[in-house]
Amino acid sequence: MDHLIAIVGPTGSGKSDLAVALAQAFGGEIISADSRQLMRYLDIGTAKPSLDERGGVPHHLFDITTPDQDFNLADYQRLAYETVDDIRVRGRLPFLVGGSGLYVRAVLEGWQIPKVQPDRALRTILEERAHIEGGEALYRQLKELDAA
Repeated sequence: MDHLIAIVGPTGSGKSDLAVALAQAFGGEIISADSRQLMRYLDIGTAKPSLDERGGVPHHLFDITTPDQDFNLADYQRLAYETVDDIRVRGRLPFLVGGSGLYVRAVLEGWQIPKVQPDRALRTILEERAHIEGGEALYRQLKELDAA
């Protein structure tokens, strides 16, 4: 995407402080690309910047869903694109900031994500299997499928 600055890295590496400083200097706004910062009620351990730490810079896609709601990569990508467009229309510079590489790549690389409804029956079966056999059994099966 043109005119979109991405600041990525692990939690606690200073991404937010850098993004705020750059956004202040260049007339920007910040879009969260952190899968945990999107969630309301997940403030501890997510390094979600406080209002003071945001330095007066508009922040987007924080606290937009809850852990019990369905929210997927396609939802995030759509909202991120809408937000980038809105920021640009107002003559501002969008900064995509976060540590969720999947989210960042989906936006920057323009992934074509199919619109598929969650398969709740399959999810229930897999959750029951994980409870009985442990998560390692599902991980082994996933590795076998990936290798095929």
